[in-house]
This record gives sequence, C-alpha cells and structure tokens, in this order.
Amino acid sequence: MGCLSLFAGKRRRWDIIQAHSSVAVVLYHKDLDAFLVVRQFRPAVYAFKLREAQSVGQPAPDVAAGFTIELCAGLVDKEKSLAEIVAEEIYEEVGYQVHPRDVRKVSAAVAASGNNGSTSSQYYAEIDNSMRVPGAGGGLPQSGEAIEVLSLPFNSVPEFVLDDKIAKSTGLMFGLTWAYHGLLSGVLPGRASIDTQPLVLQPVATS
Repeated sequence: MGCLSLFAGKRRRWDIIQAHSSVAVVLYHKDLDAFLVVRQFRPAVYAFKLREAQSVGQPAPDVAAGFTIELCAGLVDKEKSLAEIVAEEIYEEVGYQVHPRDVRKVSAAVAASGNNGSTSSQYYAEIDNSMRVPGAGGGLPQSGEAIEVLSLPFNSVPEFVLDDKIAKSTGLMFGLTWAYHGLLSGVLPGRASIDTQPLVLQPVATS
C-alpha cells in the first residue's frame, strides 16, 4: 500500500504493508531445563539469500538458508484475548496445553517500524512433561505450516543469542535474554537445575 503525505513541510511517499499485530511466547520447559523454540522456513529470508547469491554470480543457496529459529508466535487475527491466542499458538505449534491465565505478559514493541508499524506483544510461560498433548504441535498443515520444535539448553542461551551464524529473530534474542536472566536471578521462579549442557538444539517430538 502506498502512502502519500506531508512530512516536515515536504510531500513524501512511503510504501507501507498492512499487517496484523502479533504475539510471541518464551517457553521454559522445567523438566528439560531448556527453552522450546521453533524452526521454520521463511520465504522472505530465502529470497534475500537468493538475491545476495545472484548479485555476486553464485549459485542458488540450499533451501536450508531460508530456515530461521524463532519463538512460538502467531498473528492477532481473531476475536480472542492476546493470552488466549498465545495459548492456542502453543498448542498448535509446540504441542503443549497451557491455560491463558498461566501466560505472563512481558512487554510489547513496534514490529517492522520501517514498513508496517504493527504491535508485537511478548509473553512467557512455563511448561512441563505433564502438559504435553500427543499428536499436537508442528503447526497447521492446511495453512502451509511445517514447524520443527527444538529445545535449547538453559545454559547455552548467551552463546546461542550471540552466534550470528544461526539465523534467528530479534524477538527471540530479546525474549531468551530476558527469561534467562530472570530465571538465573530468581526473579522468575521455577528453575531448579544447575547442570551445564552444550549448545545443541535438540528436536522435540510433536507427535
């Protein structure tokens, strides 16, 4: 959508994308002492990598170049509370049953301020093995979603966040850093383990 308006006394034009606001949730798995994150293919990421390769005469990158690691998230596109949407996304993408009252609001920020200005609200929830729903998770195939659920060991968070070789979202970086320090300091209750684990993203079964 094009937008033409006056700014600082000058006539200017911006390209603006109409987009829904969104929610995302940091999930701490108490039994695993790990955060659950999702890996999925993002066409825009692959298209950018493809343009980069073509600009220097390189062959098209492997499809893996289009995958990113992100928080469980979804669009605010239904008549439900944000907490209800978060709980629904946890069930659909990760395969755990969390009641809306058990998700905690962290903060909200402007998403993609350069082209759409929608709001991204971030939440936090704790899960354990008892909340696992057999057969749930992995996204909605009818919507073209193919989501892999991964566990990130708690003590690997600082290394993971700063590793620029792993494609990840800025929301993920913020959320993991906030939760890591909250659990480490005791501001967020619920963490008992103090074992250290290597930085290895492990698949989590969703069926």
